[in-house]
Amino acid sequence: MNTDYNLYKIFLYLYEEKSISKTAAKLYVSQPAISYSLKELESQLGYTLFYRNSKGIEPTEEAKELYGYVSTAFSILSDAEKHLKNLDNLSIGNIKIGITSQISNSYLSEYITTFKRKYPGITFEIISKSTSEMIPMLEERNLDIIIDTLPITGKKNLTKLALSQVNNCFVYNKRINKEIKINQVEDLIKYDLILPEYGTSFYSKLEEFMESKNIKLKPLIEANTSEMILEMVRSGLGIGYLSEDVINNQNDKNDYRIVQFDDLPIVDICCVYIEEFLTTSTKKFIELLKKNN
Repeated sequence: MNTDYNLYKIFLYLYEEKSISKTAAKLYVSQPAISYSLKELESQLGYTLFYRNSKGIEPTEEAKELYGYVSTAFSILSDAEKHLKNLDNLSIGNIKIGITSQISNSYLSEYITTFKRKYPGITFEIISKSTSEMIPMLEERNLDIIIDTLPITGKKNLTKLALSQVNNCFVYNKRINKEIKINQVEDLIKYDLILPEYGTSFYSKLEEFMESKNIKLKPLIEANTSEMILEMVRSGLGIGYLSEDVINNQNDKNDYRIVQFDDLPIVDICCVYIEEFLTTSTKKFIELLKKNN
């Protein structure tokens, strides 16, 4: 069925105005055009919709039934138009951000806070998964952007915006682990290591670095978040590997000894997105990221 929505618009006005002349005046068309449109709609539906009387026109029972559906449909269309206008002026909107668990969500907090001050109607969803899980979500439009570490590949053309670099380090609780002494990389394997989860870019780059020194990694524990690694280090379970910034942001940072080597791998953090999928609100958020990096 090829629906002519103008016919139903005219029907709504006729129903509410109870007059062909008033409907014509409101829609800025001629009365014969209104009459013709009404006959066309009645012909398509197979029902008489209005009776003429001395005051104008009166709806039939069929018209009363039809009005409920048509008025609801046009109300939904009106709401949809308002919604799209609000999306465009950033009165409302939602941004779904995927972030790997080894990158602290606090990295985003200042950007989200700044953005919310300017666009309070925009909401955020932060989803923490592995890179391999998030790329399909981005390609299927279940995520708007991903904050992750390089390298990142996908089936679609991914745009990558460099954000920052992370200096990772080895760290232990010097108050509890007083016996630990590290002077060179080879000393690390004498102690229990608490490392990022195998398969993450953090682990892979560290493994590559250690193999260049002919050292095979044998972690005591693999943890999937920086927070978990830090808590285990705090408890004295061993030597952790995580971002130096995480340690420096702790209230008890003086309890730790940071062990850094000149050639430890630097991790590149970037924002990944698919240009053609970007909404107005996501474009604005990416502009904020670009401005501050």
